[in-house]
Amino acid sequence: MGGLFPLGCSRGPGAGGRRVVVLGLDGLDPNLIQSLIAQGRAPNFKKLMDRGCFRRLGTTMPALSPVAWSSFITGLSPGGHGVGDFILRDRNTYLPVFSIFETRDPWKTLQAAGCDFPIEKPFSGSPTRSLRKGTPFWAHLTSQGIPAVVIKIPTNFPVDETATRGMGGMGTPDLADAYGLFNYYTSDPFEDFPNLSGGYAHYVEVQGRRVRADLLGPQNTYCPPDPDAADPNSPFCKQPFVLHLDKDSNLARLDINGQKVVLEPGKFSDWVEVQFDLIPMIGTATGICRFLLKEITPHVKLYATPINLDLRDEASGVTYPPEYGSELAEALGPLYTKGLPADTKAFDMGVFSDEDYVKQAETILEERLKLFEYEWERFEEGLFYFYVSSTDQDTHMLWRNMDPTHPLHAEADPRFADYIPYLYERMDELVGRVLPAADDDTLVLIASDHGFAQFGRQFHLNTWLRENNFLSIKDEAKSKTRTTVLDVDWDHTYAYAMGFNGLYLNMKGRERDGVLEPGSAQAKKVLTRLQRGLMAFKDDDTGQTPVAQIYHRDQVYEGDLTWDMPELLVGFRPGYRQSADSVLTETGPSLIDLNPFPWSGDHSMARDLVPGVLFSSRAFAEQSPTILDLPVTILDFFGIEKPSEMVGSSLL
Repeated sequence: MGGLFPLGCSRGPGAGGRRVVVLGLDGLDPNLIQSLIAQGRAPNFKKLMDRGCFRRLGTTMPALSPVAWSSFITGLSPGGHGVGDFILRDRNTYLPVFSIFETRDPWKTLQAAGCDFPIEKPFSGSPTRSLRKGTPFWAHLTSQGIPAVVIKIPTNFPVDETATRGMGGMGTPDLADAYGLFNYYTSDPFEDFPNLSGGYAHYVEVQGRRVRADLLGPQNTYCPPDPDAADPNSPFCKQPFVLHLDKDSNLARLDINGQKVVLEPGKFSDWVEVQFDLIPMIGTATGICRFLLKEITPHVKLYATPINLDLRDEASGVTYPPEYGSELAEALGPLYTKGLPADTKAFDMGVFSDEDYVKQAETILEERLKLFEYEWERFEEGLFYFYVSSTDQDTHMLWRNMDPTHPLHAEADPRFADYIPYLYERMDELVGRVLPAADDDTLVLIASDHGFAQFGRQFHLNTWLRENNFLSIKDEAKSKTRTTVLDVDWDHTYAYAMGFNGLYLNMKGRERDGVLEPGSAQAKKVLTRLQRGLMAFKDDDTGQTPVAQIYHRDQVYEGDLTWDMPELLVGFRPGYRQSADSVLTETGPSLIDLNPFPWSGDHSMARDLVPGVLFSSRAFAEQSPTILDLPVTILDFFGIEKPSEMVGSSLL
């Protein structure tokens, strides 16, 4: 273990026995939890509310986890910390970029045999850099000698080195990709995945009682692929495996990386270590994954999770101090390190059934609770922050099972109609673990970053922009039914959408091919037309207006990065959301259609319609707190004045 106080932090007066406990239950919805409290199904939430208070917690716009938790971490609005969505745009190329971190390349490479061999790096440790700006509030604690344990908080990858102990959460990639990529193998020639995203589908042959295939790992960035290679997977590092089938006993044995793993249909395997040669004989990458054998007969169907980073790799940026990862692996075994561990894409793409998803969800939850117990048992003073992703991901994926008004409720497995309330009951048990700690010297906070609502219909915002002449398509692409960001005629485009809620003007001096002068009468006219048109637009099938509210950037953001944020933030009405196509500035044939995916609950609506929750062991007079108030309140509890850059106010 590293020392109690991180490097660069002076040892101050310490916590003096004071403690703040924060459970970050992502997406915990105020309406759902209040309903369960009324039914007597959440007694510990009720006890905490009666001891202190319960408030609906104002969130950011957009009401997205990386945006809201970045504001919690820094006390800044998105205009200060710069994380304005999951997806932002590169204003020089108009291409989408991940908002949480970027990968850095070596300073120097040696070219030999067609490969670039890294020989010097401008950094130590993780080859990635966080894009979130601002100082984490816990840095003000550790600088005063107050310990801070921060487990799994979003937008903290690579883990900030100001915590005493920390583990990365949402935004932590797998070994191959920022979001995570699964592998799926099938011998059924009729299984079809025409628009597969989030993973790879491999068609395999059963030869005798064996299946031979490759597990795809990261792309080999040092050795470029052969453009003439027949193998479409030539850019990827591979780990070969053999699956031995025993149809009589309905079992299989997976031989991979020198390991033999027995697989039973319908059950996830334990973690399996896999290794990939990045540079033969020189460099390797090691990760872990789980396998799910869906069936042996009549067809072989095998799923492999995204390849998670190995906690024992001290250069991965997953934990601080680096050796903390090895400590956790020694005490608890391998753990999910991918920031969003549930494979929502496998479910959306039809690789998972409802039952498959729930089995993985249960595994993730039990693993997360085991991690909680390990840290909670040794917590003494200072800050203890612990994050749960299940309350967000599982609500996204199982909302339609619960909601009989969802358009695709009939397609959902009725066995899991009560899973979300059950999950909230599990969170009530977690609250029961920390509730006894509440006393005069210990503040207990249960917080969520946003709530939830139904997502049954998707609005294709860029298609609307195209049809209303705000977004122009190149002449050679105008006959296409669907267009991408590469088809946009930027010289004649006034506005474009990218991300879940952002609507940008194509501004001169900011965008590469900007056409509108900042502050000009023309730019103001475009903003007015956009707002009026979107607010007036109706869904012919329902008679509803999909857009509930439009927020002007300068009214909700402050900070040095505000100028680079979208001019308008589109707040959808519950039931509607931006389509996945429009998130990436694509257009299609429809303005509105049914959301076809199991991803049936969402929160990228108008922020006032999807507030989070705040339970506190102390009563607060403020009736309308926001997530920006929480870091100021925590610092105040430890006797630390509000830093000048923070936006919120103390609730004490």
